[in-house]
Amino acid sequence: MAAQGCASPLWLCRWLSLLLPLLLEPRAAAARWSGPGTTPHLQSIFLGRCAEYTTLLNLQPGNKNCTAIWEAFKVVLDKDPCSVLPSDYDLFINLSRHSIPRDKSLFWENNHLLVTSFAENTRRLMPLCDVLYGKVGDFLSWCRQENASELDYQSCPMSEDCENNAVDSYWKSASMQYSRDSSGVINVMLNGSEPKGAYPLKGFFADFEIPYLQKDKITRIEIWVMHEVGGPKVESCGEGSVKILEDRLEALGFQHSCIDDYPPVKFLMCVDHTTHPDCVMNSASAPMQRGSPSFYTTGVVSLIISLLVALTSSSQV
Repeated sequence: MAAQGCASPLWLCRWLSLLLPLLLEPRAAAARWSGPGTTPHLQSIFLGRCAEYTTLLNLQPGNKNCTAIWEAFKVVLDKDPCSVLPSDYDLFINLSRHSIPRDKSLFWENNHLLVTSFAENTRRLMPLCDVLYGKVGDFLSWCRQENASELDYQSCPMSEDCENNAVDSYWKSASMQYSRDSSGVINVMLNGSEPKGAYPLKGFFADFEIPYLQKDKITRIEIWVMHEVGGPKVESCGEGSVKILEDRLEALGFQHSCIDDYPPVKFLMCVDHTTHPDCVMNSASAPMQRGSPSFYTTGVVSLIISLLVALTSSSQV
């Protein structure tokens, strides 16, 4: 017996009852932009990160009002997604800005996760994503819908869509402030296995960080060219784009040095690859360094001398 309202066999009616809603459901429009849409629960994540930073990390960034910081940040959510300028974040930066410890700055290109792992929540170093105004937006996306008042949760513009997009302008503003506030020894971590070169000639470090470094506050710039475990060695110190960076720093009058596979970072990279040949640490795999000796190298030499003296003394007892 056929189902009510259907003259076809029972199995066909049941199949049609499942299929028709799918056929009649309106299709989602194609994504307008190249990037991911606004991160769900953006405000909650932002305020939570701010509260954690100001109360639990014990970094003493000063008396910060997280609600006021959010209000200053969210003004860009009322703007057209391709009309957000770095200057639109000025108040946000001013309200969330705090000092960066001397010798603790870490700049980078093409190794975000390695940088955050090595910095270990500011315990070792303090990269941009570990200062308050960088922390609240790290790995997040946001933008308003085009010609509308709601947030776009489907897609947001990236640099290939338009220059003045909300996320890029945020990082440009944050990068410039981070550079101005950095002092002492400046560390730079580059990816020597990146096919396009370790030092992007057009990028945040090249365009929005190097030009804003305060020469009178900086003693030396130390470049670490890290190669992925098992990956290709596309560039090393003194080669390709790294040489271009070294020449640029030289022309700007910065004292600088370059180290291939800086050992403390290499040790961290090898935690998950303990048996890989790249992770065999011996004298043959010692880092190649250009420029003046680093504080790290000097410290290691001092430690070795102290150990030798101690061993000699004990053997004479």
